[in-house]
Amino acid sequence: MKIAFFSDTYLPNRDGVVTSILTLRKALEERGHEVFVFCSGPRQAKERNLDDHVFYYTSIPFKPYPDYKIALFPFFSKRKVKKLGIQLVHSHGIATTGWAAVWAARSLNLPLFTTFHTLIPEAVHYVARSNKAKNLVKRMAWSYVKFYLKRSNVVIVPSNVIKNILIEHGLEKEIYTIPTGIDVNRFNPSINGEPIRKLLSIKDEYLVLYVGRLVKEKNLDVLIKAAPKVLNNLPNCKFLVAGLGPAREYYKNLIIENNLKDSFILQGYIGEGRLAYYYAASDVFVFPSKFETQGLTALEAMACGKPVVGADYLAIKEIVKNGYNGYLFDADDPDDCAEKIIKTINEKSRMGENARKTALDYSVEKCVDKLLKVYEKAINSP
Repeated sequence: MKIAFFSDTYLPNRDGVVTSILTLRKALEERGHEVFVFCSGPRQAKERNLDDHVFYYTSIPFKPYPDYKIALFPFFSKRKVKKLGIQLVHSHGIATTGWAAVWAARSLNLPLFTTFHTLIPEAVHYVARSNKAKNLVKRMAWSYVKFYLKRSNVVIVPSNVIKNILIEHGLEKEIYTIPTGIDVNRFNPSINGEPIRKLLSIKDEYLVLYVGRLVKEKNLDVLIKAAPKVLNNLPNCKFLVAGLGPAREYYKNLIIENNLKDSFILQGYIGEGRLAYYYAASDVFVFPSKFETQGLTALEAMACGKPVVGADYLAIKEIVKNGYNGYLFDADDPDDCAEKIIKTINEKSRMGENARKTALDYSVEKCVDKLLKVYEKAINSP
């Protein structure tokens, strides 16, 4: 099967959407399918691209979040889709490359899939300041999301909670819940995290880990404000925040304002080859985000046998089960976050094995099996 992925974000960006595309592409190619990626990206990425299955289109930065690029002329991709003999178009974005996917699929009479990765209406703070403006933009965003998704033959979501939200907002389409799978062989409990602990000069301290983009919607304020209470109970505790993003300075200043500079490590981006070792070095993974449609890093940590303390919000509550593989906390309550971190650290040995069991249900093999069944159904339909 020849499949075209369309995306508004791709390498060198590193986020959940890019991880999903890379994971799916690798798994599909291992099964003998051919995947081509049509994406936005900086000029340098286009010039340096050596992958003959990836096509970058000239883009400009999205000013409120410059890491994201808006492709200017992705609609010429239709010619290449036709020339390559593509059988199925799968969109992973809803900006200009998303519309290029619609154009190519409609023009060439191909089945069109869309995976709704990002809860765009919950990110209106990038373009609106006042509450009144935010409410207006949020309504407009939902209208746009529905208008776009109605163009697809099949809509895919990574969690049931997102499926229910789309239904509640009036999307009358065939919606399948198919999570992005994780590599449970690469992320596993046998990995030795000691080299990372030595690198960080952490000996007997507990290590609380967060991995992800540093943006306001990830809700790291709650973790930072929870830290003093954790330290009162567990003085030998360190917090490692790994990732990059436009809110990095904001969070750095918040750490300093709360006199936590000696307790927090701002690591920056962790390369793919080292990520599993950081999970292995930690005692508990904390995920305070209020923006997740799935929560890939939480599942990766679980695959390494680490319990997760997560916000009781959106998709995280589908993964984390209280007392089984971690604990949920009120997303707006630092005290509750602190209590759950302390509780999880004290019970981490018992919950680590269950965390691994949870992750196995999200293996890339199982998730790709589900996706291929839906692909084949669309290919074989009139």
